[in-house]
Amino acid sequence: MAFIGLAHIVGARCNDAAGVPTYTEGFRYGRAVKAVIDPKYEDVSDYGDINDDEEVQVFAYADVTLEVSEEAEKAESLFYGHTADGNLVVSEELDQAGPVGLGFRVREKTAGKERYTAIWLYKVNLTEEGQELETKADSIKYGTVQTKGKAVPTGNGQWRKKATFTTKQEADSWLDEMAGITQEGD
Repeated sequence: MAFIGLAHIVGARCNDAAGVPTYTEGFRYGRAVKAVIDPKYEDVSDYGDINDDEEVQVFAYADVTLEVSEEAEKAESLFYGHTADGNLVVSEELDQAGPVGLGFRVREKTAGKERYTAIWLYKVNLTEEGQELETKADSIKYGTVQTKGKAVPTGNGQWRKKATFTTKQEADSWLDEMAGITQEGD
């Protein structure tokens, strides 16, 4: 299996108050460059005897890193808690955003057949990374926007969902539905 394409990053505000997440304000995040999901596990083994060989690990969280070539304006408020109004974004010291649902599509090729896997992270807390800006020297350097965060389990214990489709349109529609994005572009 070879993953050969990352695309269609979507996000939405997550409300997990009732233990089952719901999503509002869904939007397309930007043009995908890179996504990294690095799950972390806790050892919850019971160490009562030196001969115990049953090791038990449970999911704790996943480090998430996103890199995009451009960032949607809506991300400033929804992902980071900044005030965004048209061409103006104001960042304040106490800005905080709540958790978001986050999804994207990858294309994979297995035994000569293409399929599309859509990945949805139920509840992610994101922070923006620093920006590196420089003047053009002898060659053009492309800058990207990087966002980091942690995916955590919802009240019902779920943290990620994957679905496989035969077309990218089906995968994109599934992601849009998860994020609450309608055809009108809500």
